[in-house]
Amino acid sequence: MRISWEHLWLKHQIKIRFFVIGVWNTIFGYLVYISLDYLFTFVFQKRYLAYMTAAVLANIIATISAFLLHKHITFKSTVRGKGVIIEFFKFYSMYTVTNILGFALLPFFVEVLKIDPKIAGALLIPIVAIISYFGHSRFSFIKR
Repeated sequence: MRISWEHLWLKHQIKIRFFVIGVWNTIFGYLVYISLDYLFTFVFQKRYLAYMTAAVLANIIATISAFLLHKHITFKSTVRGKGVIIEFFKFYSMYTVTNILGFALLPFFVEVLKIDPKIAGALLIPIVAIISYFGHSRFSFIKR
């Protein structure tokens, strides 16, 4: 049995869009993190303050970007007006769960396992992506 690209697209288009947007946003967020981490090494004397401040700010920027892209491209949400605020808070609450996990694991990877902060950030990506997909598809952008 031969499966066509069209069949795969129709069956899995939301997952494919989530993956593409996720890859873009991950690259974007990671580049913001690396840039801010580099910048903050000149601002803070303690190394952990530099990478943790970079992680928090990069997360905020990447989360806003992810919301806009997933809302309009991945899930094609038609919610408008005050509903967008509710949708954003649901989206952000899902990210809060993954961010808490990431913020707990990042210093563990860096301080305990002695992994470079940039590598540690990259190791967290697949964990966050999987949890994020299931949360957003079942909670943030559910169609009623």
